[in-house]
Amino acid sequence: MSLPANIDSLKSTISRRGGLARPNRFAIYLTHPSTTRGSLLNLDLDSLVNSFVGGGGLTSLFNDPRDMFLLCDSVTVPGKRITTMEQTTSHFTAKKPYSMLVEEVTMTFNLTNDYYVRKYFDEWQDMIINPDSYKTEYKKNYCKDITIQQLTPSNDIVPSYSVKLESAYPVAISSVDLSNSADNTVAQMTVSFAYTVWKDLSIADGFGELASMGSDILGETASTVKKLFN
Repeated sequence: MSLPANIDSLKSTISRRGGLARPNRFAIYLTHPSTTRGSLLNLDLDSLVNSFVGGGGLTSLFNDPRDMFLLCDSVTVPGKRITTMEQTTSHFTAKKPYSMLVEEVTMTFNLTNDYYVRKYFDEWQDMIINPDSYKTEYKKNYCKDITIQQLTPSNDIVPSYSVKLESAYPVAISSVDLSNSADNTVAQMTVSFAYTVWKDLSIADGFGELASMGSDILGETASTVKKLFN
């Protein structure tokens, strides 16, 4: 016997659970491991020149922590897979779990004329493997946590779902396609992130993560200012 169901039941279920999730309602929060890129001060001369030429004015002297969030065109919420092995029992085979795999996370960004996003991740990867000596840095020096949030249709403050990528870093940066036929389009690039593990965040944990990231940015800014005057 099937359970009774109709359009009113479906509408009631959707309404009771806060409505349908909209994939275009999302937010990302990440900070750069470099004291320069992770600072509120913009010390990139090329970026400043491009911004002033484009009419950016004095606001070009500062990095807005929301820049990466606003320039991110798409992001994947990671999945998880339990790895198994075949085990024979009483003439039957069954899958026995023994470990777990997580997926890489990809983000696609819109590029601005100063190529801010490209330089951001180029510098991050240069911290991982020195492009001159090819020496690898200690993991603790180039990993950062990243928070991905699904936002509700009506609220940008309280997310409906959040995950944290622990000890994340960019493993792949895509090429940027330029073409005479690509008129009225925006140049984009895709970044793939590896990480140790991802975890669900409660609403309270999500606010705690954002506060921690804000503290990191202020700390990096103070460190950058100190270097300027030393």
